[in-house]
Amino acid sequence: MGRRATRGRPVRGADEIRPGTPVVILLDCREGEPDRTGQSASFEGFFDFETGELRRAGTGIPRLRVAEERLWGFECWWRLDPQRAGLSDSDRTEIEESKRMLRGLMRDAKRSQRFVR
Repeated sequence: MGRRATRGRPVRGADEIRPGTPVVILLDCREGEPDRTGQSASFEGFFDFETGELRRAGTGIPRLRVAEERLWGFECWWRLDPQRAGLSDSDRTEIEESKRMLRGLMRDAKRSQRFVR
C-alpha cells in the first residue's frame, strides 16, 4: 500500500531516486583526466541536456556531482550507493567482464568490416 499524497503533492515511489542520493562511479567513460572511477558522488537530479533546466525522472538526463565537478549520467557507469560503501568486489568483477565483452564486440566489428569491402 502506497503513501497518501498530502496537500496536492504527488506520491513518490519507494525506489525513486532523489537529489542528494549517494552514488558511486563504476567506470568513468570520458577520455582524459581525471578518471573518476571508484569515486563517491551524489545524484543531483534529472536535467535537460541543452538548457540545464531541472526535469522530472524519465524526461531528463541524470547529473552527478563528484567533488566540484559535474558529470552527466551517460558519461559514466554508476549505481546507487546508499551505505557509501564504494566499489564492491562484485562491481570490479562485473566491470572487468563488461570490458572483455566490449573488447570482443569491437574486435568482431572490425573483422566484419574487413569482409564487407
